[in-house]
Amino acid sequence: MFDKKITEDSLNTILGKGASFNGKLRIEGGLRVDGDFDGELDASGTVVVGKDGFLKGDFKAKDAVIGGKLIGNLTAQQKIELQAGARVEGDLRCKGIVIEHDVYFDGTCKMGEGEKPGKKPVQEPGKTD
Repeated sequence: MFDKKITEDSLNTILGKGASFNGKLRIEGGLRVDGDFDGELDASGTVVVGKDGFLKGDFKAKDAVIGGKLIGNLTAQQKIELQAGARVEGDLRCKGIVIEHDVYFDGTCKMGEGEKPGKKPVQEPGKTD
């Protein structure tokens, strides 16, 4: 669904099936999670959570593809993709989102870059200043 394909070179860190991590992690590049991650993550690239992957905590990435389970908050600079079978409990913040059929999502999603300085709020029809 992303404009650019995710390559193995861009996913330079892997937490494999059966592995677990607890703590804070900062990554220059991307991460694939097929195991259990509990803590804080800050990745400059894409984070991919495989169908057996589990993330719990607060996460920041350029882009994110969630196929497994996420409990916590995820902020992506660009896009978030929730794949079929994914389970997300928490808040998402991004510029764009793709949600496939058969995704469980319990939380909020805020999209965009926020209000631009000097931008006027939209007025209700029939009201004038």
